[in-house]
Amino acid sequence: WWRPTAARERLPAVAKLIVGFPPGGAVDAVSRRVADALRGIVADTVIVDNRQGAGGRIAINGIRNAPTDGSQWLVTPGSMVVIYPHVYRNLSYHPVHDLLPVVQIANVPLTLVVGPGVPSSVVDVKSYLAWVRSNPAHANIGTPAAGNITDFLAFLLARSAGLQLQQIAYKGGAPAVQDLLGGQIPALINQLTEVLPHLASGKLRVLAVTSQQRISFLPDVPTFAEQGHPTVIGSEWIGLFARPGTAQRQVERMATGMRAALQTPAVREALDKLALEPAGDDGAALGRRVQAETVRWAEVSKAFGFRIEE
Repeated sequence: WWRPTAARERLPAVAKLIVGFPPGGAVDAVSRRVADALRGIVADTVIVDNRQGAGGRIAINGIRNAPTDGSQWLVTPGSMVVIYPHVYRNLSYHPVHDLLPVVQIANVPLTLVVGPGVPSSVVDVKSYLAWVRSNPAHANIGTPAAGNITDFLAFLLARSAGLQLQQIAYKGGAPAVQDLLGGQIPALINQLTEVLPHLASGKLRVLAVTSQQRISFLPDVPTFAEQGHPTVIGSEWIGLFARPGTAQRQVERMATGMRAALQTPAVREALDKLALEPAGDDGAALGRRVQAETVRWAEVSKAFGFRIEE
């Protein structure tokens, strides 16, 4: 004769955060920290599933074929979503149709940084470009990967300055930073996370940030726009996505849980150590960002003319 007035919906036993990069990187580190905070909120157990390879594309293809029961979620940088469609001729996913935006996790500050191969008199973008014009043999600029946002920003800088900058794409930020420290390349556009440990010693110097406003980690460093290059703008970000068709209640539960996780001291501390800015924008806002940036980078890609035959 008795029945409970309300039954608590049973959480999934396991939820996976699918990450397209190996353990140890910034995306992996953030995912592991938020996974700890999400346990018991979105699933009994939350784990990180590293499916590295193909520049993050394997992970995205994985979520496209995932079940819609809320057991698998994608954590990815924005370049794989809004730039790759214009770079890879045979990309197997569509950024708008094949991914359901859930929440933006963080913004990833990007910087123009110079190393010991550049004289100390170079203190800003103007003096850097003047030095390059006087030393065309050093008109090399590194990026951590071919065809991501840093590569496109290097192109925008060259176009804005009216210079021929030789872009050197590395397979990761760590080897690029090592060559910058060793003087093999004079300059690099890379995420702040990977250059921050070398700033205090003066081995590396940040000349500009690529965001719309100055960033909290480097409040004295001006943007490119402040230095006369308003088209050199763009920020990487980390977003959480689901497979379209995932139940709305599960999406809402994950979005609410993720936003709460981003406010916890442990996650805030982890983001701060990585020089990442917590976001928390909801799925609708993230979706609008994806659509707007997909259009913007399509125009830049056409001018850049960079394509990968894969």
